[in-house]
Amino acid sequence: MIIWDFNVIMAIVMTLSLGFVISLWVFYTLGRSPAAADRDFFRQCRFCGYLYFDYSKKTPGTCPCCGSYQD
Repeated sequence: MIIWDFNVIMAIVMTLSLGFVISLWVFYTLGRSPAAADRDFFRQCRFCGYLYFDYSKKTPGTCPCCGSYQD
């Protein structure tokens, strides 16, 4: 028979709370893909092949590596 004292009850409550927080973290981490959000900002220079982020989405943009114009 288990003796229900304060330490046992607190250990159970803390274990269940920690399990709940970890399960929420895993659910929200696996549910979103940060790479999918940044995929629209990838550009690759057609002259030097440099892969870079272009958050401004200006057309024509310039390659930060070789300075050539990109469309």
